[in-house]
Amino acid sequence: MKEDTLTLDQVRKMAADIGMTQLADEHLQQLLRATDTARARRKALPLGDIVPADEPAHVFRLAAEDQR
Repeated sequence: MKEDTLTLDQVRKMAADIGMTQLADEHLQQLLRATDTARARRKALPLGDIVPADEPAHVFRLAAEDQR
């Protein structure tokens, strides 16, 4: 087991700290898998090389009145 992997009890405490006290064990397992995956993906990012221009931009444009 990797040293940075959370335990189910740690996830339960993390969820309780933000008010998620009614989660079933199945949901806690899902949260554990999602958290481990997010941490692994974040760890794989070359954060030292990322600049603000690397942030994806979403551009939305309204159609002109005559194009509706």
